[in-house]
Amino acid sequence: MRVYSETVPRTDENGRQLKALLDYLLDGEVDAKDIYDALGVSSSTYYRRIKEDGYPDAEELRRVADRFGLSYPDLQIRFGLMSHEEVQSYFESTGATVATAETRRVRPPRLSELKPRADAPPL
Repeated sequence: MRVYSETVPRTDENGRQLKALLDYLLDGEVDAKDIYDALGVSSSTYYRRIKEDGYPDAEELRRVADRFGLSYPDLQIRFGLMSHEEVQSYFESTGATVATAETRRVRPPRLSELKPRADAPPL
């Protein structure tokens, strides 16, 4: 009888690993280099780390959220590190307010969405 003993990285509620979730949330292919740069680790450390069962941890999610302009609490909820109730309780205890549709930061335009300015001189 063989027992499955390999560790598996943490996934979101839909079974996606971090890179796949970033591809989905950022509407495009996110390079592994961008992720390990965000984490502040070498490529070899990144490729070793993504195979571990504790990947991503809370600090890694914070760094990724900061680099890609995502919600840190949302990533924690998606990966099961915090529940909705825990996040709500935390915000209530600190007196912080939750962003509404009117106060949320608008994502910057994607490079493919940008158009050259008509008044700009040629390069």
